[in-house]
Amino acid sequence: MKLPQIYNILKAGSAVGLSEAWLVNECIASLIFVYYNVLSAYPFMSWGENAIVGLQNMAIIFLFWQYSPELPRLPRILGTLLFIAASAAVLILGLPANALAALGSMPIFLGTGAKVPQVLKNNSQRHTGTMSVVPAVLGFAGCSVRVLTSILQTGDWIAILNPAAAAFMWLLLLLQFVMFYETTKKIQQEAEAKKNSAAEKKAE
Repeated sequence: MKLPQIYNILKAGSAVGLSEAWLVNECIASLIFVYYNVLSAYPFMSWGENAIVGLQNMAIIFLFWQYSPELPRLPRILGTLLFIAASAAVLILGLPANALAALGSMPIFLGTGAKVPQVLKNNSQRHTGTMSVVPAVLGFAGCSVRVLTSILQTGDWIAILNPAAAAFMWLLLLLQFVMFYETTKKIQQEAEAKKNSAAEKKAE
């Protein structure tokens, strides 16, 4: 799902137009959704793709940091290590019922809220930067299907509301791709030209 986004960043040699808050919160939301389903002993089919998407989101975050040298590294490294430690503790030790329900609700707010900064940023800059439309299309389609499979396989309103909220936000991003297509195309071409120019100077 997110490989086209990774390709776009590498091709442009830039993460211009992307919101760090969106990338980080969406990554955390997808992984927390996995943790909730694993701890609830739901079948792999109801959450498996979220594990793969979570790993791809991690790769995108690291690329964002790589192409944003102005960002302080230490707090981001510490935050990553803290999240890994907390994840291991939750998966190994488990959670009581009330805490598990709270954990399952978090992706609804994180995943949905994560896209808000990107939607606002797109609206402000009037383009979608190096965002790839493919993840948005797949995200909307996948979340829409996930609503149905969650209803059939779990009957758990938390597991159902997560993809439903995500599908709505993906739809908003898709509308922005259409609205800002021309400006976005120009921005991406400028970023790629800048990358090629830098590579030529380095070769000289």
